[in-house]
This record gives sequence, C-alpha cells and structure tokens, in this order.
Amino acid sequence: MTQALERNAPLVARLPGLALFTLVVAVSGWWSIHMALGPSGFSMLWIPSGILFGVLMTSPRGHWPAYLACALLAFLASNLQRNGAGLLTLALSLCNLFDAWFAARLVASRVGDVGQLASINRTLRVGGIATLLACTLSALAAATARQALMPQQHGFGVLFETWLASHALGMVIFGALTVITRIEGHRMLGPPKRRLELLATVALVAASAWLIFMQASLSITFLLLPPLMFCVLRHRFSGFVPAIALIAVIAATATAAGHGPFVLGAGATDEVARARMLQLFILCCCWAAFPVASVLTERRILTHRVARSEQQYRMLADYSRDLIIRIGPGRTLEYISPSVTELLGWTREEYDRLRWELVHPDDVAILRDTMDPLYEKGGMASIVYRCRHKQGTYIWLAANVRSVTDANGRAALVYSGRDVTSRVEAELALEQQVRRDPLTGLANRLLFDERLVLALARAGRNRTCVGLLYIDLDHFKAINDTHGHAAGDQALREFARRIGGCIRSVDLAVRLGGDEFAVLVEDIATPQSLQFVAEKLVAVMREPMVLGNLTLQASASIGIGMNAAGESDAEALVQLADGALYQAKAAGRNTWRLATAPAAPPTAAP
Repeated sequence: MTQALERNAPLVARLPGLALFTLVVAVSGWWSIHMALGPSGFSMLWIPSGILFGVLMTSPRGHWPAYLACALLAFLASNLQRNGAGLLTLALSLCNLFDAWFAARLVASRVGDVGQLASINRTLRVGGIATLLACTLSALAAATARQALMPQQHGFGVLFETWLASHALGMVIFGALTVITRIEGHRMLGPPKRRLELLATVALVAASAWLIFMQASLSITFLLLPPLMFCVLRHRFSGFVPAIALIAVIAATATAAGHGPFVLGAGATDEVARARMLQLFILCCCWAAFPVASVLTERRILTHRVARSEQQYRMLADYSRDLIIRIGPGRTLEYISPSVTELLGWTREEYDRLRWELVHPDDVAILRDTMDPLYEKGGMASIVYRCRHKQGTYIWLAANVRSVTDANGRAALVYSGRDVTSRVEAELALEQQVRRDPLTGLANRLLFDERLVLALARAGRNRTCVGLLYIDLDHFKAINDTHGHAAGDQALREFARRIGGCIRSVDLAVRLGGDEFAVLVEDIATPQSLQFVAEKLVAVMREPMVLGNLTLQASASIGIGMNAAGESDAEALVQLADGALYQAKAAGRNTWRLATAPAAPPTAAP
C-alpha cells in the first residue's frame, strides 16, 4: 500500500517525509552510539540500519536514491560527534549505508511483495540470509577501517563481532518493525476491539524488562519470557515485533549505563563479555518467541484461506440456481442449497424430510440404482428423473452425482441438479411428432412397428393372443377427385375420430398411410372380441359424415388377423390381417373378414 501511494508522488511532495526519515535515522543513530555504546566503541544495538532497511523494502526502487542520500547525511551526523570529521566517519557511515542497501537489494530481487502474509515465511528466510550476508560484509569493512584509522586495545575480532551482532539484531528487529508499520499503519495494532489489549500487553513486557534490568540478579532475566510469550500468543507478529524492540532498547540502555544483570549480576569484569551476553540475551528472546509468532501467523493465514475458500464455495452453492446437495456416508443430507425453494417450492427442512416421497414412483428405483454403486465404486453418474414440486406437478431434473471422500476417508456424494423440464418436454413432443400422424393424430407406422413387436413379446410370455385390424376407407379416391383434397383430409380426420371412439384406451389406432388404418388389440382370448370391434367400426362408418356444408356417405372394409396363443411372429399376423382385408374388399366392401391361425379357417360375417 505504501509503495502504491509513493510510486507517482513527485520529489517535492516527498520532501516532508524525507526530512522526517532523516531526523528519525539521525536520532536513532545518536541513541545507538551514545546510549548503547559497547566497549569496542561500536554500538551494541544499531537501530538506524534496520529503519533504512525497512523503508527501502517498502518503497519503490526509483525512490531508493533519495532515501539512501538522506540516510547517509544522518549517518554522517551521528558519527561526526563520536569520531570527528575525517575518513573514519565517512567509512563507518558508508558501511552503515551498505548493509541496509545490500540486504534490501537481495530481498527485493527474490521476494515480490514483502507485505504478502501468504509468503511471510519465505520473506523471513530470504531476509535473514540477506541480513547476515550484508552485515558480515559491512562488519569486515568497518572493523578494517576502525583498526586502520583508529587503533585501540580491542582487536579486529572484537570489532568485527560487535558490529556484526549489533547490526544484524538492529536490522532484523527494527527492520521488521518498520516494514509492519509502513505496510499496516494503524492496522498493526490489530482489530479495534483488541488494540487496548495489545498496548497493555506490550506495556507489560516493557515494564517487566525495565524492572528486570534494574536488578542485579542474572537468573531473573528468564522471568521476561512469560510476558513476552503471552504477548506473542495473544497478538502474533503484531505483539512480537514491538515487544522485542522494547526489550532490546531497554536492555541495551541499561547495560550501557552500567545497570542490570549483565553488569552487576554476571560478575564479569570484561566489558566485551557483558556486550556479548546482552546481544546473546536479545537473540535468545528472538529465538524463543519468533517460531511461535511464525507458526501462529501461518496458522492464521491458513485459517483465513480456508475460511475464504469455504465462503467462496458456499457463496457459489448458496447463490447457484442449480440444486446442490451433499449426501453423507450415512445417506443423510448434510447440505441443501437454498435454490431448492426456488426450484421445487420446498424449504430445505421439508425437502430433507420428504426427499424420497418427492421422487416420481416410477423413478425411485432408477435413482437408487444410480446412486448406491457410487458409494462402493466411486466415480460419477448422470440421471434424468422427475421430482414433485410443492404445487403438485412433477418437474424433470437432470442430475450429476459424484463420489467424494470426507475428512475421515468415508465415501460421500455431491449432487448437482437443474430443471430440464422444458428440454425434456420438447424432446418428448418431438418424439411424439416422429411417432404420430400429423393429419389425424393417430400413431404412425414407426410407432405401430414398435408396439407390435412389444405386444407380441408380451403375448408370448403370457400365452395370450394379439389381434390386428386392417381398415380401408371405401372409395376414398372418389372423395378426393370429386370434392378435393381438403374434403378428403377432413374425411380422414373424421374417420380417425370414429375409430378412437370404438376401441379401448389401451388399444392402438394407427394411420399407416393414405386411407389405410389399423388397430392393434392386445390381451384377447377369443375372436369374438375382435369381431365386436369390427362390427362397431363398420356400423359407425356407415353414418353420414357432415363436413361443413358437405355431407358424405362412406363405408369401410376391415380385415382381422388373430395369432395363436403365445405366437410372436409379426409378419405372420400382418399377413393374416392383410389377407382378411383383401377378402372383405372382394366380398363387396363395407364388411369385415377374420383370419386366425392357419389351423382355423377364415369365418365370414353373418
């Protein structure tokens, strides 16, 4: 966020910020030199490099030169009073500048955005390695310059060690504090409801550190860990960074002033040993608290990521127009999307209670047979079935059901269904058109052939008979020639209507083409049932047809075929009916003839 605000800001607009930055670096440098001065002449805790490192890490690369120039001025001012004007002041200032710049350069080239909590562990690893490398190089240069320009009793090793430790601690602690402050701003204090708690907890750590470093007992330094760990456990990095910073400042100030357990309680007369103990103590506090803060932060990130993922998926499921259902291992409905109300009219509680009662009775077995194997074999299945709407009508649902595994390794199902009533009805209507005669609405030859095969198969299983009536409208050509095709079409429609009125609802009336019709009759035991139908048809066809202003007198010839019980030869049955029709026409039309199996001779009408 800071980078975004600074990226397009002109230099003039950044001057107040640069001035404030210069002042902070200069003051922190003065404190580090005068209030935390070590026995070697180097500070035991160098803060300004940490501030510079944090500012560079949170600023656009184009703004680095201005910050580096301001930092160099601040370093020169801080060292001037201590070391005077000369090459040593310049050399130490450049070394101070180098370690922060070099570490920031290494981190920036390998970490895209230091403000991303999701990559915080990688950022910390890269930052730690870069800081150690940069401080090692600057310590070598600073110790060499100090030893060459201002020889003293302490050797190169002490100078190198003191510089390395002080700069590494300062960059890690105060660099992290600067990064968090610049990225988070007031948000680093946590949620508004917990800010007072954070401030009170950090104040408790500071007070504990002050009390401990006013004492002479070395063993009581361990009493600082409980309030520090409490702060970290409660507030993670938001508590860890300021608490460690305060501990480091208080401990370094007290030790440099000749107070605290590392001066009075250690019993050590060597000032170098005291500085080492101080730096080791600060490092141990970091080592003790940092892993806890890191784990808690990572856990928080994972928790937020899981919660966000769950929220997104739940939002997709809750606001999807499809019906989403999770079916648990015990066949219970663990989740039902709110779309069930829009889709079926039922509430989620009602659907859960009535789920199988809502499925069309003809589709219950199909649905169970589709879903049950998924628990055993896994995979995915699709099914189209009917489900009852709360208004009482059935709608068609197309469902995809996939097997998944729950957290305990048990099989569960995820169901996704949508309303396909319009599509199914259109398909059924199209199928109906394919199997229906468009003029009369009767079955056409395609449906007739399908039903004939099924009827004979059932008759073969049940040892029953099937009857077939072939019907021709007598002298139909004369109607077309005399009155036109429109009158002929009306006559055919009227003829079809009369056929429908003479047969059972389970019988199939068919228009085979032209003026040829048929009736398929199943489950009959004697020829008399077929003869009765034929007589009704012949009688009703003799009645005059009133077609608008036109009155026609028509008749029909009927051939009846009846197979033997259990016989399933469709061609033989058709030949029987066709032969009987030929006989009816030969007998003068307007009559019927019956032909049964070859063992029974044809019987003439009385």
